[in-house]
Amino acid sequence: MITFARKTILLVALFVGSLAYAAEYKPATVPDPKKAGQEFYVANPDEILSADDVEFLNECARTLEKETQVEMCVVALGSIGEMDCFDFCYELFQRWGIGGKNKNTGVLVCFVLDSHDIRIMTGTGIEGVLTDAKCSEIIRQEMVPAFRADKYGEGLCLGALRIYEICTDGEAPEELQNMKSVTNRGKYAQMASNDDDDEDEFGTEGWIILAMVLFCLSLAFFRPRAKCPKCKKRKGEMTKNVVKEQATYTHGGSGTRYYKCKKCGHEWSVPYTTDKLTYSSSSDSDSGSSWSSGSSSSSSGGSWGGGSTSGGGAGGKW
Repeated sequence: MITFARKTILLVALFVGSLAYAAEYKPATVPDPKKAGQEFYVANPDEILSADDVEFLNECARTLEKETQVEMCVVALGSIGEMDCFDFCYELFQRWGIGGKNKNTGVLVCFVLDSHDIRIMTGTGIEGVLTDAKCSEIIRQEMVPAFRADKYGEGLCLGALRIYEICTDGEAPEELQNMKSVTNRGKYAQMASNDDDDEDEFGTEGWIILAMVLFCLSLAFFRPRAKCPKCKKRKGEMTKNVVKEQATYTHGGSGTRYYKCKKCGHEWSVPYTTDKLTYSSSSDSDSGSSWSSGSSSSSSGGSWGGGSTSGGGAGGKW
């Protein structure tokens, strides 16, 4: 059982650690791992993941694509600022073009440390296999218990392994099962069940911890939100995002974001548009396409397959 002192230290470390990530990424600024070569599938600019974890995730994604043509990308970031995680993942997915062109068999796993967001977004061609319900189950059962123990790499590796198993309808190969990052699946499953047992021992220590958590969460209210057109206060929170038209290589996309003011209750909507997809200069008709990021690719780099998403999958927090 985790002691009160250790719980306190973990909470403080999480809070202070989240403040350490000054960089706020936009979809256009996330480093594309394919620039390093076709064998790379992991973006880890803040070095949240260890070298062993990155090695496993790359090997898992390589094996998955070889066996099923499902292209999996894993992104681990310190912060995406005030951008909604769904919107961030959707734009990044479309910008890079994850998954096979015309097959749309891409999977994006996105982890954001400061906001405690985790999202699995799927291409339209894989939604029947990797359903929204299964994505939610992977997050809840495989990832969140590890994240709560500050084992971010473990959680992402366990989630990637489960995605592999679902997409291949079977067990992962021995070389993946034996890698260091995925040997503790049973331990995290036990941790998830122990969370329920600990509720009976909440007591005074539990209330103190809860107060600390609420204090940390209250700091989020000082972060800028959308400005309410009625009361003029920055208390607007997005309630949903409706994509009306997906971006293609011939025209841009469009949609509407819906907001509600937490102060006066006023609701409003804001239409938006996205740029059309563009082929990168390094891509050819056989290797697929990707959004142009404004930087030139090296001759040794690779590219994603040119797929798209309609926003399927699931998200969660820990």
